[in-house]
Amino acid sequence: MTGRLAEPTTVRAMAAYLSPAWFTEADELLRASAVLSTQSKGVRFVLEQRVGDGSSKIIWHVRFDDGVVSMAEGPADAPDIVFVSYAETAEGIRSGALSAQAAFIAGDLRIEGSINALLEHAELFAALEDVLGPLR
Repeated sequence: MTGRLAEPTTVRAMAAYLSPAWFTEADELLRASAVLSTQSKGVRFVLEQRVGDGSSKIIWHVRFDDGVVSMAEGPADAPDIVFVSYAETAEGIRSGALSAQAAFIAGDLRIEGSINALLEHAELFAALEDVLGPLR
């Protein structure tokens, strides 16, 4: 033992879910993911998510564009698939306390758009969940 104290470490606070900082961090993670880039080569697909209702509704979208994956606040021009839920359901899915499948079956998650596109790109959704894992 040398008698030296360990260097202090800095722990960065996690951005609050659905805050502007959260969207920025999520977009950075998606754009930096080599896995998502590889899996989405040749894919053009837009997922939109709407959480909440009335004046508290938050909308964002994820765009898969031939190897470039990004996230932005606001609605997409022409989403291929849209997920709609209340905030409690979205938080349960985000935290892992609730699966999207269970929420869908219970009627707490509504899906609009092309179900075939959703099924066709299932591997992208799994990778998306993995890449955004650090924001949980």
